[in-house]
Amino acid sequence: MGVPPADIRQHIERVLREEARLLVELEQLLQRESAVVCGDDPVAIEGIGGARHRCVEQLTRLDAERTSACRMLSFGAGREGFERLLGWCDPDQSLRARWTDNLRLTRRCKELNDRNGAVVAIKLGQVQQLLGTLRGGTPAAVYGPQGARCGGFAPRDLGQA
Repeated sequence: MGVPPADIRQHIERVLREEARLLVELEQLLQRESAVVCGDDPVAIEGIGGARHRCVEQLTRLDAERTSACRMLSFGAGREGFERLLGWCDPDQSLRARWTDNLRLTRRCKELNDRNGAVVAIKLGQVQQLLGTLRGGTPAAVYGPQGARCGGFAPRDLGQA
């Protein structure tokens, strides 16, 4: 290969360092988002969503850089290609340790994002149910004293209350 491994190592080190910084930032944003999605402040939700989107875009750009380096040097794509590239340019395994740390951070971010998404889905379901009730749609099911499901309340015209 015409490119010295030390040059690629330096490039990959920069990519992994920047990726780690962005993953820490994303984790903090997702933690703040956890608190915000439980509240009712749409401006705060929108602000965090925008910041999260910018962070993910930057992470995507770094992933494309990593993929490009792997393909350019004929190591292939994906995680396996990157592992081969690390084996070639990182004899002391220090980049591999950083890569492992980044993967760990990525998993934590995914867990936080999944949790936030579940909260948002529940809140959306509640809003849709309320809208359905207000519009006189199918009444929500309720449960009786023994825990048996009842048909719910009959719809009412709220304009005549």
